[in-house]
Amino acid sequence: MDKIDFKQQKVKTALGLAQLPATNQQIKVYFSNRWIKIPLRSIVRLKGECNYTYVYTQNREYIAARTLKNFEKLLGEETFLRVHKSHIVNMMFVQGLNIQKNAGELRIEGGEHLGVSRRRLKDVINKLVFFHNS
Repeated sequence: MDKIDFKQQKVKTALGLAQLPATNQQIKVYFSNRWIKIPLRSIVRLKGECNYTYVYTQNREYIAARTLKNFEKLLGEETFLRVHKSHIVNMMFVQGLNIQKNAGELRIEGGEHLGVSRRRLKDVINKLVFFHNS
């Protein structure tokens, strides 16, 4: 089993060296009968289920009537990474990656673990290593 840890992430963030989305970048989600603006830097991950997407922030969960593919186009690839057909993660919140044979599992801030699809594993490793080392 291989393991990649991104411990220096917090240090880079504190020093302002990491690639952070601009403070004014946000997405709008219709939630609870009103439009809510969610800053990109507070989004931890997104989970798609059919035509709905769950948007997870550090302290809240929202549901939007949009597909994950729609959000993928909005978010771009600088900070967000599609790791599975139903998951997009903010690379700033990734703490590590466990690799066994052709399978991968991401550790995200808050103790969550997400599977990485075999097809995307190599690309996920490359992008995470580049993101956390730049």
